Amino acid sequence: MTAGLRARLTEAVRRQGRWTTVYLDLSNDRENPEGLQESRRRSVRDRLRELGASEAAVTAVDERLTVPTGLPAPFCRYVLACDDEVQLEEAIPGTPASGEVAEVGPVPLIAPLIRSGVEDFAYLVVQVSRDGGDIAVHRTGAFFPELSSTMQGRTDTLHKVKGGGWAHLNQQEHVEEIWKQTQMELSAEIDRLVLEHRPRLIVVAGDIKARVLLLDALADRSRSIAVELPKDTRSGGADPSALVEFTERQIQALLERDRHDVIDLLHTRLGQEQRSAASAGLRPVVEALRQAQADTLLLDIDALGDAELLALDDQPWIAADEADVAGARVIASVPAAEALIRSALLTDATVLLARSADLGGEPAAALLRWPADVPANA
Repeated sequence: MTAGLRARLTEAVRRQGRWTTVYLDLSNDRENPEGLQESRRRSVRDRLRELGASEAAVTAVDERLTVPTGLPAPFCRYVLACDDEVQLEEAIPGTPASGEVAEVGPVPLIAPLIRSGVEDFAYLVVQVSRDGGDIAVHRTGAFFPELSSTMQGRTDTLHKVKGGGWAHLNQQEHVEEIWKQTQMELSAEIDRLVLEHRPRLIVVAGDIKARVLLLDALADRSRSIAVELPKDTRSGGADPSALVEFTERQIQALLERDRHDVIDLLHTRLGQEQRSAASAGLRPVVEALRQAQADTLLLDIDALGDAELLALDDQPWIAADEADVAGARVIASVPAAEALIRSALLTDATVLLARSADLGGEPAAALLRWPADVPANA
């Protein structure tokens, strides 16, 4: 999740009012340049009116849904409005991660966005040939690159000469030196972008000789996060889908490694008999969030079922029942997933989705900032 998106979500869950949440799959509307067919817009409007949304809120949401995103199908739209004003909207590439949502209530519904995968990091896609290369800076969850550029090297003696003799040998060495210089210039730009954007992944594709020269020229930091697609994707007639699919697989593998590492750490800490900096189970996790003790919240939203928790207007932000309100005002009893995610945002905890089987059979677990058996002021 980007710092900007997290800040906007935190501001949203802190704000009180009448919230309208819409999460909509637009995959079937790829032929409609305005983003939604009138019949689907009318259905959303009618649903929101039935739930008591103001006409101003219905109009504000409807207007945002008609704004073109520029994204190819499939993609989804996520819109939050408080009272009569839109507070947040996101266009999310890909198929929907959950059912469509059109709801009105006392808190914004964040779980649909979390389900869609809001893990956020930068990555580079580099396509090389012997005369230059293309570099694109992307962010997960975004279809279009944040930055793209093309670097062109010298082409006066691009191809090796055939034949024999010293003259030909010298010419071949000259050509190879030009190739090497081109990739060194390209690698310097990549190294600069790595320092500026802090990507977690670099995908390198293109001409085999150019790939080898580029990877050899990269700084250690860049080389350590580079993966190579053994295809020449920069030549004429190359299928672009191979690069897209390879990049998506690498991103998913990276996210899965992250999740695996967090779950391994959770299991290790839960296995400690004393001073365990982890908790599992709905009640212990609620208590950790109430104390701002949770560093990472792990949730199986489906496993929470119909469970509800109290959302509070001030610290400790969440309660299992009214006996634990601790001076704050109860906003409403809301789905447990929404209360947990809201509390995590307000206490600066990371939210990750997991399976209950990985959480000791529990619907929720947490990595803690300090051991569970140590008081916060110790």
